[in-house]
Amino acid sequence: MEGKVYHGSPHEGITELKRNVSTHGKLCVYATDNEAIALEFMGRGNGDLDTVKSLEDGKPVLVERRPGVFNQLYNKSGYLYEIDGKDFEHYDFLWDAEVISFKDEKVEKCTKIDNVMDALNKKEEEDQITIYRYPDRPKEIPLDNSDLIEKYERFQKNGMPDAMDKLLSVYPELKEKIDNNQEESKHIK
Repeated sequence: MEGKVYHGSPHEGITELKRNVSTHGKLCVYATDNEAIALEFMGRGNGDLDTVKSLEDGKPVLVERRPGVFNQLYNKSGYLYEIDGKDFEHYDFLWDAEVISFKDEKVEKCTKIDNVMDALNKKEEEDQITIYRYPDRPKEIPLDNSDLIEKYERFQKNGMPDAMDKLLSVYPELKEKIDNNQEESKHIK
């Protein structure tokens, strides 16, 4: 990929991004060519159990799944790392906004973001991201977050043995729906 790519992190002082085994099972470094998306990854928490990160017509969308999540994840500082994009490529198995490199990558520049939520709000004002604050959300994401059930059942089947436990640790109220789904699938077989 030509140009610069960005990696958002809550951690200071990174001079080289080291490859890690990803959720796709690849030893790689993740980045994006969109600063707003890099900001989204500066908050560490429960991943997609906390937020929905997507693109709509090429524009980043960030959805808060539970009250207070944005404050917990983003009301703090973060670091925007800039890397030469020459070794990064997009692959079909990735989210459209992601690129990866199969090499460790040297950081060319680091910018401290004093308050990530303030930076996201500024990007929203500049129409570079759409942010949905709880309870607002796109119509395809139910308020009870039951859209996560199928996804986490798939994670469990694909070798993440504690996926459903993780889902229920954050959303114990989904247990009845999960039990009903499992009961229905027994009757279908």
